[in-house]
Amino acid sequence: MSRAGMLMLLGVLVFLAPLSGFPMALRALFEFVLGAAVFSIGLSMRLRAVRRAHEAAAVVADTQSENTETVAVLPPQNVSPV
Repeated sequence: MSRAGMLMLLGVLVFLAPLSGFPMALRALFEFVLGAAVFSIGLSMRLRAVRRAHEAAAVVADTQSENTETVAVLPPQNVSPV
């Protein structure tokens, strides 16, 4: 199952937790575990997206650096430095 699918399933379980009929202490533990799972899946999805963006930017930078020539920028010769 994909991460997005797991996230939706955990969301449904969090939504249904108050209706479960479990004792308060067990339900609180259940909600804590579900919340931690939702957080960890969301964090992993975010980190994966950031990693992909950095990799795409690196590929674009490599492509651009291969296609451009290095040009030295020199000051004009007829202008005094003062």
